[in-house]
Amino acid sequence: MPVDPPKSSIEQIIADLNKKDLYHLAYGRLLEAIEEDPGNENLPILLGDTCLGLNDFNEANRLYSKALEKQPDQQRVLSRMPRVLLGTGDKEGAIEAGKRLIKLVPAARKNVSAISLADTYERLNEIELAKATIDEVVTDGDEEKAMVEYVMARVLIQEKKYEEAVQRFKQYIEMRDSFEYEKALSPSAEAWFMICKAYDRMGEYDLAWEAAEHAHRDFQGWDGRKMLQDLDEMRSFMTRPVIEGIAQADKEYPWAPLFIVGMPRSGTTLLEQILSMHPSVSNGGEMATPSKMTLDLPRITNSLLPWPKSMIDMRARDANKLGDIYMKAVAYFAGDSTIASNKSLMLQIQLGFLSRVMPNSRAIMLYRHPLDNAVSCHTTPILLVGHRYTTDLSTFGKIWVARRKLQEHWIEHLDIPIMELHYESLVQNQDEETRRIIDFLDVEWEPGCLDFHKSTNVARTISSDQVNKKMYSTSDGRWRNYEKYLGPVIDEVGEYL
Repeated sequence: MPVDPPKSSIEQIIADLNKKDLYHLAYGRLLEAIEEDPGNENLPILLGDTCLGLNDFNEANRLYSKALEKQPDQQRVLSRMPRVLLGTGDKEGAIEAGKRLIKLVPAARKNVSAISLADTYERLNEIELAKATIDEVVTDGDEEKAMVEYVMARVLIQEKKYEEAVQRFKQYIEMRDSFEYEKALSPSAEAWFMICKAYDRMGEYDLAWEAAEHAHRDFQGWDGRKMLQDLDEMRSFMTRPVIEGIAQADKEYPWAPLFIVGMPRSGTTLLEQILSMHPSVSNGGEMATPSKMTLDLPRITNSLLPWPKSMIDMRARDANKLGDIYMKAVAYFAGDSTIASNKSLMLQIQLGFLSRVMPNSRAIMLYRHPLDNAVSCHTTPILLVGHRYTTDLSTFGKIWVARRKLQEHWIEHLDIPIMELHYESLVQNQDEETRRIIDFLDVEWEPGCLDFHKSTNVARTISSDQVNKKMYSTSDGRWRNYEKYLGPVIDEVGEYL
């Protein structure tokens, strides 16, 4: 088996940042490193890893595919392709990538690759194929046995055998905690979140919350003051006179950006899946490109000011150049559509900037009841993709309010068309709200938007449970099952209750 070359210092720094889920920081460092060392072929792969951590599956796919064109048998890159292709909605591609990896890896790693393929089948709800693939695996060593335990526990969740699933997840955690385990092979925190899910579905809400607390145990102490400062600074700085004084792009773009702006677990994936049924709309997922644009801004404008004040030095030609960067990313997935959606969780802080760079854009402000939002964020593994503020409920409440106030600020101050949408209304009044969305986009009515669960664009995010089924409202008011734990959130979000 070929030995990986030693990492350069910047590669080691980026790898360490990614392991700590500091993907946005890693993203900025990588862009600088690639500019300084464009011949380093490992850096774009690391950028793909970072985009994967940011859930920007389209950009990760582009970067990995480019690397595979140069060297088709890169096992490290191939091992990530099933997850990437799941994220882009390419079901068949994800399965084929898993099968290809099994053929390429040495005999010592074939079991691991086969178990990973079974995991892909499970995430696609292909339960019988997942079990059949596992049945063919003869485990050799603790790592493989733990992986099998984890996949089979997930299968049991799918089969609604929740008590058995809990036992197998706990067995997995015992095995996992007995030896060093690569993060990519699912840490015990993710298993605790799955136990939480099982208990929740059994109606054992105290046990579910206890499991969630286990998952958060190793992530205490995150300081949210910098995030709150950034949100408040943006709202204070971007007054209407300042916004009107920032140069605006003056060129035509081939696609109209649609920004879906909301908190995690607020329904952004559901909304994007509904829109995926319309032929005029292409889904960009959580595009990281705007973060690249904000990092490129000082270089393009020659500004000495830090973000966000560097926007003041932007000229129309700079805005055009930044818009071209965004459109280049859109071109990779948009095809013949006229509207390209983006549901990045950074949009709340970036929307003012993007409205000047792409004045043909629109935005949908998506809201969810703060306590339902808090429960959903605290009991699902978004913690593991960088959302550390979900561990402390008081911090979550403060950040929820700051982000909501920034959304309200944009509605008052921006000139682009903005629609407000409540998750609860969308699930309770599907037909009416879907028609309102389509009217807002100024496109023809498409009946298929009501059958979003039939989309071939199989959503594979943490939110995929709802979007791959018919509309349901059982998550509306779920917070009442956990009310006794929510005091710290209630204290912060009271004005929105």
